Amino acid sequence: MTTAAYVAAYALFSTGGVLLLRTALTDVDVSAKTARTLLAEPSFLIGFLLYALSFATWLLALRRYEVVAIFPVFVGVGYACVVLGGYVFLGEQLTASRAAGILIIFVGIAFAFR
Repeated sequence: MTTAAYVAAYALFSTGGVLLLRTALTDVDVSAKTARTLLAEPSFLIGFLLYALSFATWLLALRRYEVVAIFPVFVGVGYACVVLGGYVFLGEQLTASRAAGILIIFVGIAFAFR
């Protein structure tokens, strides 16, 4: 598996997981009844599974690449994808400063792999 494939898989799993978990947890009060309800909620279960798969992908990449090279890429791409996903799928705000931050992250990633 290539570096790009690891990063893409992590980004898809992580972003999908976070967005589905956020959807499942919207307007939820914390209680024992809520925990049972969440465990029966498909978006919560699928989100949890996707997030677990993102962690497994991280472990596989960590085994293969130096941590100083792969960690910043995974964190940066994960942040950028969650912000963009939140904007597209959840209607959250994408401010100019967030958009600029995402551009800076991608420029940094390009420099990291030169």
